Amino acid sequence: MGYYKDFSIETFENPPAWKNPASERKNLLLRLPVYGIISDASPGYTFETDYYNMKEDCSQLTDGKRASVADCGDKAYFHFTRGVGRTVVFRLGGLSAIDEVRVSLLRQDSTGVRLPRRLDVFISENGKTWQRIVNVKGLTSPENTQMFEFAQTFDPHRALYIAFKFEVPSHIWIDEMEVFGTQTIPENAKPVKPEDIEGDVSITHVNKYPEYKDFLDVHNLLLSYNCVPPEKVGENGLGLITAEQYIPHLAYINKEGRMTDTFFDSFLYLPYSVYTYSKLYKCAEGWKYYVDNVFAKDRNINALEQAAETVEKELSLNNYKVNVFFSILCTKVRYGEFPEKFGDLDGDGVDEDMSTLRDRKKALKWIIDEQLNRYKAGNYKYVSLGGFYWFEEDINYNDEFELDLLAFAREYLHSLGLKFFWIPYYQAWGFQDWKENGFDIACMQPNYAFRKDEPAQRLYDNASMTKALGMCVELEIGGIKPDDIERYKCYLDAGAETGYMNTIKMYYQGGVPGEFYRSFISDDPLVRSVYDDTYLFAKEKYVSRKMR
Repeated sequence: MGYYKDFSIETFENPPAWKNPASERKNLLLRLPVYGIISDASPGYTFETDYYNMKEDCSQLTDGKRASVADCGDKAYFHFTRGVGRTVVFRLGGLSAIDEVRVSLLRQDSTGVRLPRRLDVFISENGKTWQRIVNVKGLTSPENTQMFEFAQTFDPHRALYIAFKFEVPSHIWIDEMEVFGTQTIPENAKPVKPEDIEGDVSITHVNKYPEYKDFLDVHNLLLSYNCVPPEKVGENGLGLITAEQYIPHLAYINKEGRMTDTFFDSFLYLPYSVYTYSKLYKCAEGWKYYVDNVFAKDRNINALEQAAETVEKELSLNNYKVNVFFSILCTKVRYGEFPEKFGDLDGDGVDEDMSTLRDRKKALKWIIDEQLNRYKAGNYKYVSLGGFYWFEEDINYNDEFELDLLAFAREYLHSLGLKFFWIPYYQAWGFQDWKENGFDIACMQPNYAFRKDEPAQRLYDNASMTKALGMCVELEIGGIKPDDIERYKCYLDAGAETGYMNTIKMYYQGGVPGEFYRSFISDDPLVRSVYDDTYLFAKEKYVSRKMR
């Protein structure tokens, strides 16, 4: 039983007619109740409420009452949140002839209410045979806050059922759904033409986790956060990782203190959020500061090189290497605070204008080239550059340059023989488009570790969606208190049960040294078990607690 009521489409050999059909052309959905709603996936426990996801018996979709303002608080809107997508089905009072559909929606970027990127409308005369009469990709509006209306006309078609199918990237607020036509059937009304809908979908469901060979044989990738503003570094050197801190990540060290095996094989450098919320993230000076931090003397990648050398010797390995990946910082700079201009990245004496596609491409290329050149200059023996990470956690389809920049990054990186990957948050905008947008791999965050009111079912929903789309899963730990550990162990259990333990895995533990390091040095058996169980999971040897 899902969030919405179960329903079935009644089928007919001879579709029913209106009792007293009218020839007047009008909105046939006006005040018509919803027949049924289908969600592509669970919205998640947090959003299974009447506010975030209104039920079928709410009347806003067809009541004819228009929203008066472009604001999510206007009560005229019908609400959908998360759950990947919806199909909203209506059944007319009798077989009709329809020639136009309209959908009125809200766009309000400040509250996460967006336009769906895809909108399809299907019709059926008998409940068995369906035809798509509207197929739209890339709904856009010129304003960040706007009441938006989509309308499309077509030749009259015979219809008893109408189904609206659309994406729900975060929040979709719909004012009205309308279908115009007549209750009488003119001679020129076309019958439904059967078509292979499943053979013409844009989202490919492969129902298989990616294989290691799909991504440089990466098995276990650790998010290795680096770089904070200078005033946040402190005496412990936040954002400046040492070789000593890396060693128990590169190698498994047992409870007796003996190094027995390799552990994480790949490391991603990405900035702390305290950096991205600072003025440094918005200017050329700050970007240069970030790259300097990645390559700081005896820290970060240079510390990783030193630690890998130690591990090779301790474990008597030959030609031991670990993969490293760098980040592509976001070029959509939002000002509103110092600095008021980005500055000059490439030293040509001209400030970059981040409102233009040209200079955003220029900045994107600079952040790739600068890190690539520093890596080459380092002559590293033990670390091997595998590719770059798209730092933003969703796809901003409201950014007019987003898709151009993604294509530019993909083509440039592939021309260099490097991989391009992404880690969206749970059901982030565009997550199901990861392959279409050119990523070599994508890894979705369940975000279960940080939502204390979310049941563990979130992990299984995430596993199902990622497998369907050929993605992998990020494991997350939010601390080393007993409740944090229990939630983390649920990730391990779900991975062993559903199979994401046996594919590419990425791990969030906060900033290095992080929770894995803290569990490694702990004398508390429960805390230490985090380190030991993570190692077993990384080596595909972990057994779910349900199976023991």
